[in-house]
Amino acid sequence: MENDDDPLVMYLVVRRRTSRPFAELAVAAAVATRRCARRYRDDDRRHAGFEEWWSNSFRKVCLRAEPREWEDVRAHDHERVGDVACLPPMRRSARDRVLARMLALGDEAGSLPELADPAGAALTLIVATELGMSSGKTLAQIGHAALMADLDPALDAGLRVGGADRERFAALTGSIAVVRDGGLTEIAPGSETVRIFTPSTGVL
Repeated sequence: MENDDDPLVMYLVVRRRTSRPFAELAVAAAVATRRCARRYRDDDRRHAGFEEWWSNSFRKVCLRAEPREWEDVRAHDHERVGDVACLPPMRRSARDRVLARMLALGDEAGSLPELADPAGAALTLIVATELGMSSGKTLAQIGHAALMADLDPALDAGLRVGGADRERFAALTGSIAVVRDGGLTEIAPGSETVRIFTPSTGVL
């Protein structure tokens, strides 16, 4: 049972002042989240918390790391892809000082490419770009979506993240799943934020 006063949280950490475009950070967040789940879900030290988080919470928080903080993340269990790190779920009260002093990544999200063929030949995540989500909120939603597909590592190769305006997002068909936000921050509960496509699913 989830403890709302001290929830289990999966933290995504993005290096501040990264020169990487937002679209690249989006892919890195998806792949890092998937690698983190594969690595730690069956780890004896992490298994119970991971299973409780998976069943009852699924909360993610995206933080911004100053250069020294970014290096301090290396001391933690994590998976890192480019300038994004993903840490396995932990109680908010159990996070150490380096995580506690980081600020949420709250700046405006950058652009994501419009992909003509969502089904394509790879795992593809399409973000609803007109919801007004911040960059951190967007990356957290992408992390949710990345875990709703099969965790087969073969699907990480060529993983794509694209964006769609309100009209096109609503018209997309054939997704295997859709992320619906819990409404804790920024957007209304139930808002559809990301659609997930695998190579075998349909297209617009």
